[in-house]
Amino acid sequence: MLFIRGGAEEMFDCFRKRVSVQDAIVAHQKVEAMLQEMIGKYQNIQTETMRQFKTEKLKSRKLALLRKKKTLDHHIQQCSAKIVVCTQKQYALEQLEVTKMQVDAIRSSTSVFRSFSKYNPIQKIEDLQAQMEEMTEDLADVTDLLSGSIMQEFDDNELEAELRQMECDTECDETIEEEPTDELTEIPLAPNRTPNRTPNRTPNRTPNRTPTGAPRHVRAPVIELPAIMEAM
Repeated sequence: MLFIRGGAEEMFDCFRKRVSVQDAIVAHQKVEAMLQEMIGKYQNIQTETMRQFKTEKLKSRKLALLRKKKTLDHHIQQCSAKIVVCTQKQYALEQLEVTKMQVDAIRSSTSVFRSFSKYNPIQKIEDLQAQMEEMTEDLADVTDLLSGSIMQEFDDNELEAELRQMECDTECDETIEEEPTDELTEIPLAPNRTPNRTPNRTPNRTPNRTPTGAPRHVRAPVIELPAIMEAM
């Protein structure tokens, strides 16, 4: 019997329509919109009933209108309560969808971890780590070997001594450049002899002195070569 019952449920299960969470939320939204329309209609009827109640003179008629108003109030409250329930169901369905997505994500993560653990055991990772360390050491040895064959080591003491010698040479050069030049000697001017002219008299020359009385050195003028040849 259990087998037959289970087979029947499976047989009729193919005729059932599978509803997604999104479809269920849309259905609740439609119900909520319908309830809102019903509340609006009931409120309009209630307003019209109260207008008639104020203009009515008969007591029995007023009682009937008052009873109608109470009924409308009851249905408006019922519709409002159903709207609250629909809103809660929508929130619950949204949370259910989020929970489903979370479960799917956890299932996918578990599958990934399982696959990683299957193809990357702890021993394999340890072997890879050891190989990486060994290769790093070999690379460091190669780098040191190449650096030693190219770079040349220098003695710090020799460098300091060479630096002091260079500084001493620089100071000596600067001292030589700052020494004064030799005093200029006075060179007498040669007489300029020209034809058809009276001989020049040599005037009395006073020594060229500074205001303090000391003789002042005068730079010899530049004499052209033809004038010297004529003087000779």
